[in-house]
Amino acid sequence: MPRLLKFDKLGRFYILALSAIAFSILFSQLVVQNYIGKQQNYSRTINVAGRQRMLSQKISKIALQLAYFQNTDSQKPLLTDLQETLDLWVQSHEGLLHGDEALGLPGTETEDILEMYKKVYPHYEPIVESVKSIIKKRLADPDSDIKEEVNVTLENEDSFLAAMDAIVFAYDTEAQAKIIRLKNIEVGLLILSLTIILIEFLFIFKPLAKNVRLTVADLIDSEAKSVKMAEEMSRLYEELVRSYQELESLNFETEPQQVYATINSKGSFQSISPAFAKLLGESMNSMPGSFPLLLQKNEFSDQFINDLLLLIENRQSWNGELKFTDSDGDFCWLELSIIPTEFKAKSEFKLIGRNITEIKEARIRSREINREKIEKKVREQQYRSVLILEGQEEERRRLGREMHDGIGQMLTALKLSIESITPTDSIHTKKRLQDTKSLMKSILQEVRRISFNLTPTSLVDFGIVPAVKKFCQEVNNFSAPEIAFQNKTSFVNRLDTHIESNIYRIVQEAVNNAIKYAKAKNINVSFEHSINLLTIKIIDDGKGFNYENLLNSGHFKRAGHGIFNMKERAAFVNADFNLSSEVGSGTEITIKLPLE
Repeated sequence: MPRLLKFDKLGRFYILALSAIAFSILFSQLVVQNYIGKQQNYSRTINVAGRQRMLSQKISKIALQLAYFQNTDSQKPLLTDLQETLDLWVQSHEGLLHGDEALGLPGTETEDILEMYKKVYPHYEPIVESVKSIIKKRLADPDSDIKEEVNVTLENEDSFLAAMDAIVFAYDTEAQAKIIRLKNIEVGLLILSLTIILIEFLFIFKPLAKNVRLTVADLIDSEAKSVKMAEEMSRLYEELVRSYQELESLNFETEPQQVYATINSKGSFQSISPAFAKLLGESMNSMPGSFPLLLQKNEFSDQFINDLLLLIENRQSWNGELKFTDSDGDFCWLELSIIPTEFKAKSEFKLIGRNITEIKEARIRSREINREKIEKKVREQQYRSVLILEGQEEERRRLGREMHDGIGQMLTALKLSIESITPTDSIHTKKRLQDTKSLMKSILQEVRRISFNLTPTSLVDFGIVPAVKKFCQEVNNFSAPEIAFQNKTSFVNRLDTHIESNIYRIVQEAVNNAIKYAKAKNINVSFEHSINLLTIKIIDDGKGFNYENLLNSGHFKRAGHGIFNMKERAAFVNADFNLSSEVGSGTEITIKLPLE
């Protein structure tokens, strides 16, 4: 068996577990409902059996009244009442024995109780016959003698009542026995359900948790690789700077310094060396009469020329690199120095220099070669970073789907299973079940929150604005700060998937930082846009920090830092990222994304 259980295999276990839970729930409900139905029938049976005693006493009472009242008008309602009472008494007796749907009686199947009814019958039948005789006689002759029938009724009444008492107690004893059996069945079903839950934990949730931990570890490892890539990119830029410095120290064999010309305090040439004229592509006769004119001919700015003349007038030296162009359009670089001298009490200035054209050209060629190499490496690193970021997002989406569709559904089924368990009268058991239900509810909320943070389905289905709005609502449900979302200009456009994903991660990082580090009480996230620009702002009233000091110290250049990650994501989607913060004044982050 491989080290990692695959989700499809866990899915089969999950289906089996759900089937077992469903079977246990269905079986439990059938058993419990069946017993409840029987208990309801027994309650009705006991009620009707007890009523039989009352009806027999009522029959005796009416019979006595008829025996002592001879008035015809008084007898008619009594006879009607007696007939109705007798009919109900007989119907109830037959229903208790054989069942009666109208009265809700199932009938009696217990042998002991049937034997009791057989003992009741010798007292029940004489009462029925005597009452029928009373009704028949008085309907035929209101003055007829019914004392004999009344005596029969009264003689059998006590025996009937005693026998019915025994029957009621027998019914009650049987009902109590069924309640005890129901409690035992409930305990058995509870043990069965808890056993199924334990099996699910051992063979499904525990391996699944291990799988999720390993997946998260892979995701963290992928993120670490991305951080390493970013650090390598930073090093490449540093190498670019160092390469420029190394080029400065290139060792070329160049001509020695020589005197090119002599000029006076006004800049006019007093003498010019043939080598200088040759370098400039001029003949001795075609050379300009002064150094300023030579500079003007080579298109140097008037400001530079005036500054240079001011130095000469003040008898100050100057040195630098100048680019000259000859008549054929070729150029040469000269490293020149202007040095004041005294000759025969006259102020003169020596123009001393050397040709560094080959050095400059070598430097330019080396810079271009190195720039191409570095730019190629940077592009490769950027491409790798893009692949890593996209891989991270895909991994988040996969993990989020698996948590939502796998763990979330399993936990929901487990919660329903626990809620379906009928607790016994034990206070401890009820308390444990209630605590378990509360824990399951908290776990479900946490799984939904993690799943949403990993891969918000609203981002894929509806776009960046609904996803950020949903994110703010979800955070409000799980944290103390009040997070307000505003879509000020009703931005509803869909952007490229990678742009929406990176913008969402920036907002998520900013809000989480405001909650975790800034301890903000109020956070405002707003969207507004123009024709060609989307502006997103995240403003909090947290404790803030000295952003400028940390920025100058290089604190945010370290890969893996939250603000560094936000900047990298913004640069990846060609967006401007700006952050302003002061201690005690909160933080404001602005992302400006071009809309093309």
